[in-house]
Amino acid sequence: MQQLPPQPAYILHSRPFRDSSLILDLLTPEYGRISCIAKGARRDKQRRQRALQPFAPLLVTLLGRRDLKTLGPVESAGQPLWLKGRAVYGGLYANELLLRLMPEGESLIAVFAAYQRLLEWLAQLSGGSSSELEMPLRLFELQLLAALGSCPELGYSSIEGAPVSPDCVYRLTQEDGFVPVAIPPGYLPRGAEFFGRHLLAIVQLIGGQAASDERAFPETLPAEVLMEAKRLTRLLLSPLLGNRPMKSRELFRQVYSVE
Repeated sequence: MQQLPPQPAYILHSRPFRDSSLILDLLTPEYGRISCIAKGARRDKQRRQRALQPFAPLLVTLLGRRDLKTLGPVESAGQPLWLKGRAVYGGLYANELLLRLMPEGESLIAVFAAYQRLLEWLAQLSGGSSSELEMPLRLFELQLLAALGSCPELGYSSIEGAPVSPDCVYRLTQEDGFVPVAIPPGYLPRGAEFFGRHLLAIVQLIGGQAASDERAFPETLPAEVLMEAKRLTRLLLSPLLGNRPMKSRELFRQVYSVE
């Protein structure tokens, strides 16, 4: 049986398989999203199943030549990241995004790094406020969309061949990205329209995180910008996710009765 080199991994999802096993969906840097069978994991509750928890950094060995691998030896690759309160649902939302959007078997190292960084950020939160989740989740969504090639250049209008202007309004189009539009005085952008200044602030968030000290998290953006960033990512994610609702989002609403 072919054995792949040990890989860092996080468990995105697990489900029962036959009498005593689990099927795990893993996120790895080299193989991207990959599925495997953890044989006997449900029977060995004292050791193996306890180690196979979400948000815990692992070092895994995968066996087999088929698409559905068999999980070999598993080691801890660090302390589990304990998420609290609402932060747990932020982590579950990120896991569900990866399960639904990441192509299986395709290496996207930038996504693995962004996910790892997201978990570290969520672990620092109290979990008592939904507003705490806005910055880390918006940044992760934008990084994931960029890695998948589904995020247009936010600070540039290709149809004009020029950078976005802070005082102009732009409409997001599938063909040309952000296109300038004329609006009447006092008009507030809506739908697929955005102020240039908000797009530039979102660009600064992405660029600032890339250039920042790896141990530090970026400062919170104004609520107005975060609201526009959420509107933007919802627009970009919608055609990728389709009509099927996000289970993690529905669960969050049931527990906290908000948004």
